[in-house]
Amino acid sequence: MIKNILITGGAGFIGFHLNKVLKDQFEIQNLDALFERNVSSSIRSNLLTDVIIKDINDNFIDQLKNKPQIVIHLAAETGIAGSLKHPDKYLSANVQGTFNVLEQCRKNGVKYLIYASSSSVYCQDNTKCMTESDSTDFQLSFYGTTKKMGELMVENYCKQFGITAIGLRFFTVYGSWTRPDMAAYKFMHLIKNNQPVVLYNNGDIYRDFTHVSDVVYSIKLLIDKIQNEDIGTHQIFNIGYGQPITVKQYVNSIAASMCLPVNYNFKKLPNNESAYTHCNNDKLKTYINFTPTCNHLYGINEMVSWFKLYEYDL
Repeated sequence: MIKNILITGGAGFIGFHLNKVLKDQFEIQNLDALFERNVSSSIRSNLLTDVIIKDINDNFIDQLKNKPQIVIHLAAETGIAGSLKHPDKYLSANVQGTFNVLEQCRKNGVKYLIYASSSSVYCQDNTKCMTESDSTDFQLSFYGTTKKMGELMVENYCKQFGITAIGLRFFTVYGSWTRPDMAAYKFMHLIKNNQPVVLYNNGDIYRDFTHVSDVVYSIKLLIDKIQNEDIGTHQIFNIGYGQPITVKQYVNSIAASMCLPVNYNFKKLPNNESAYTHCNNDKLKTYINFTPTCNHLYGINEMVSWFKLYEYDL
């Protein structure tokens, strides 16, 4: 029975929420580099206990007295735009970092791994609902490529070294304690300060916005399930709300929740951005008997309520 958990990126957006859900049931250790540029992680870390300030490229499990039984690997460089400007950082964190997490698990006898992938691994050139069996032979962004490389490395380590793993392809996660570099936070910050919100393609691009509460509850259920899997198996699941809306509709709902007007600055869709994402959750629902349930209006109100109290001092 799993009791000891190590979360990489434990002071991050999803990691912080996951701590709140798991803390009463498990012994949790959090690994986070707490980069100075990410003020939000530093603030969240002050609200957590047992945060190990290390990079995922360090030998972090080697030095622990209390070895974890499972690693939940959430630490990463995220976002598509950043991978165009600083691909070296994405290679270091998402590829080399994931390799080091796998090595640390192998060397220290950690048998279970749950890790974050992304919907960006899909060949996003159509408007159909995305299933786990769809093509991931090429990606629009280097970010998506680094996450696909992570999936391939995990697959090999499961077969070669007997690690049992579950990968999670997240679809546009949002909610309270979001990072200031994420779109949702930028939208709220711009609306509050009466500055125009930049949208691509007149806002007519679709995203399958998924509230963080659905993500962390899914992970909690997956912790129970992974313990019953055969040694060396590797499964991948989509996690998304399953009802995409336009980004303009999403921003309009944020502005309405804030009771403020919104102005737009429309730009052309970059060639590394998809015009449409739509998550098929059938595989996840069959496996854990759960599918995301938080609708957009409730999720946006939860996020805006937090923003009004805890807006970061940028």
